[in-house]
Amino acid sequence: MYYFRKLITFSFAAAMLIASVGHQKAGAQEPLSLSLEEAIDYALEYNYELNNAKADANIASRQVWEITASGLPQVSGTVGYQYFTDIPTNLVPAEFFGGEEGEFAEIQFGTEQNLTATLSVNQLIFDGSYIIGLRAARIFRALSVQIYERSEMEIKSTVRESYYLSLATARNLEIMSSNLDNLEKTLYETEKLFEQGFTDAINVDQLKLTVANLKNNISGMERQKKLTLDLLKFQIGLEVDREVILTESLEDLFADLSIEAMSTNEFNPQSHIEFRIMESQEQMQLMTLRREWSFYLPNISAFYTRQENAYRNEFNFLESNQPWFPTSILGININIPIFSSGLRRSKVQQAKLELEKARNNTRMVEQSLILQKQEASDQLQTAIEQYNTEQDNLALANRILERTTIMYREGLASSLELTQASDQLLTTQANYINAIFEMLNASNKLEKALGRL
Repeated sequence: MYYFRKLITFSFAAAMLIASVGHQKAGAQEPLSLSLEEAIDYALEYNYELNNAKADANIASRQVWEITASGLPQVSGTVGYQYFTDIPTNLVPAEFFGGEEGEFAEIQFGTEQNLTATLSVNQLIFDGSYIIGLRAARIFRALSVQIYERSEMEIKSTVRESYYLSLATARNLEIMSSNLDNLEKTLYETEKLFEQGFTDAINVDQLKLTVANLKNNISGMERQKKLTLDLLKFQIGLEVDREVILTESLEDLFADLSIEAMSTNEFNPQSHIEFRIMESQEQMQLMTLRREWSFYLPNISAFYTRQENAYRNEFNFLESNQPWFPTSILGININIPIFSSGLRRSKVQQAKLELEKARNNTRMVEQSLILQKQEASDQLQTAIEQYNTEQDNLALANRILERTTIMYREGLASSLELTQASDQLLTTQANYINAIFEMLNASNKLEKALGRL
């Protein structure tokens, strides 16, 4: 059955997650009571993956300003100090100073201490890739927000399923414990009848075997209950050793389920978050194409540099009566692409193909969303039919066990028949709980497919 397959899968996943998280110390804390909506709200605030998606969205917002600032004035300043322990010596013809021809005189130029202060201002005037980058950054910011919204939807769906599974496991444990009480009571009565010689020893042994098997199943179910609850804690961002009480029951959630509200045929895949993400990715690829085109255009920038130089033989740069020698430069740089041996053209062609792929992916996602909605609707219909069947089967199994118990006490049925009726009821009860779980799970999947989460 799907429920038990999910139980095994979730149990294994929970064990792995608990091992990775380790034994965190929650301290002496009060038990945390959570309804389904409270568990979802807690996950939206503390889930690890969701917090990472939120951080990514904030990073994208910062990147928009990072790209914007790169086109605004850039100002930098430098200060350089030099102390010459030995002033460089240069050789010049001695005849310049009245010496003999062919000889050289040694001359030292400069001072022992030099200080240079420089202020530079750069301003981008035109760059096509910068303009495209600004648009792409804004699209990327919107995409990050959409990815965060999708993460929210995934977390809501996952927490719901884990909450349902934990409740279903706990409910099955209650049913098994109740059946164990009834079987132990019957075993006690049978042992008394055997002591008085009114029944055979095989009836006692058969019931003892049934009770022992049921106790073993209950022990396993108790471990499954803990694992499913620990998995829910991990998903909502809670320490796995923190005590949690689920305040809602499977039956309460099932009673609040509105089949009519979910049975709508109104569905617009283009409003779904998955489709909107694909549209944003398509727009990002379009910006990539335009960016490659922009490299055919020239880029223009202006600059201004102011430099002050001081030359001293002593360190007296702070004295105002000493001279400084300025240099100022104002200029424009124009970079004109002329020939790239086909490099730019190749990149443009690649970007065109990537854009075509993105458009194909958008159309594919649109069709897959329609298919997912139809599949989820069919699963819900199947779950409704299964629930109706299991509801009738549960009533039949209860009546069969009641009549078999009466017949057994009157000596008209064997202990084997009683065991078979008890096992049949236990299986039917598990199937009924599974049918409720499937109904809730199918409704959750349909809500997700419709994009309502």
